[in-house]
Amino acid sequence: MSGFSAEDVDRTKKLVDLVVSIHGRGYFINDPSPAALVWNSNGEPSVEEVDLVKRSHVGIPHLALSQLWSLMYGASPRRRLEAARDYLRARGLETEIESAMKDHIARDIERCFHTNRDFKVIQAGGLVWNARHDVLTDAHRIVLDDPDAFLEPSANLIKDSRATTVARCAGHALLKRFNLKKYRNIVKHQFSSSRARRAYKRAYHLEMIGIRTPRVIAYTDKKILGCVHKSYLLMDFLPDVRIGAETLKSLTKDERSQRLALLASAGRLVGLLHGEGFSNRDLKASNLLVTNSGELWLVDLDGIKHLETVSSEVRVKNLRRMVKDLPQYGDLSLSERWRFLASYCRSVQNGDPKELYRKLASED
Repeated sequence: MSGFSAEDVDRTKKLVDLVVSIHGRGYFINDPSPAALVWNSNGEPSVEEVDLVKRSHVGIPHLALSQLWSLMYGASPRRRLEAARDYLRARGLETEIESAMKDHIARDIERCFHTNRDFKVIQAGGLVWNARHDVLTDAHRIVLDDPDAFLEPSANLIKDSRATTVARCAGHALLKRFNLKKYRNIVKHQFSSSRARRAYKRAYHLEMIGIRTPRVIAYTDKKILGCVHKSYLLMDFLPDVRIGAETLKSLTKDERSQRLALLASAGRLVGLLHGEGFSNRDLKASNLLVTNSGELWLVDLDGIKHLETVSSEVRVKNLRRMVKDLPQYGDLSLSERWRFLASYCRSVQNGDPKELYRKLASED
């Protein structure tokens, strides 16, 4: 699934105009997603007539906005809100946009478990996989046919612990196996989703709201007598990345602007997580990766949980974990720590950095 250009104002305006035009004619788009859009050489979007269906409820605001937001997959929350306001203004409609967006996301993330324009359920290697058929390649299918073969000891093996086994594999991908070796863990997973399923859903959710995380490709559960014993997650491998702590530590004091920019990016990412209702009990330096171009990516989603609304107590608890981990970034000045917290507060749109700093310091 190719994401919508989140920061392109002109493309956003053209997309809003298209959706307003389609809805104004009394039509909805069947299974809306970026794959339904056709962009011509002049940057004008269109939708094939065959993908349009006549509907009587095109005037219901939250349903209409849901169509627009599905087409804006990967756009930032700010960009989606701006597009929604423009759409409502153009059609003379009113609704509580923030509430409508939360409802839309809650519904849309379930698409990854069903067959539609972007996802499908396939059988491979005697297992039933949920996969993204728009990115699934022949090389990936080889992995799905025999995932354990790629997790044998080799130069591509990255991690092999009691809980997880991780290795690079064909198709520029990373394969992760969650091992359930304890009886109580096997029993526990019969009453909840497997770790692979939860990670698959979380990653897709984060992509939807514009947070950079490795794109998930497929997941499956391996069951014996109806009980999950292992689960597998296939995702994109990020080449040429470094742990955020190592990158910041390597920057000298003469490269202060780059250090501040990296800390600001970390603050924005954590603020966006909390603002979108995600807590992260394992927020630490090693879970943030930096590319050569300076982009910050969030990895290892095991500690992430969606709460809809993150309380101030949970936010402080998450940030305290991060702040205690900051010494791994090297000796940080007061202004550098302040940059992280100030960027966080602007991103989450809640809280004063001075008050937050005092709360974190008071619990050290």
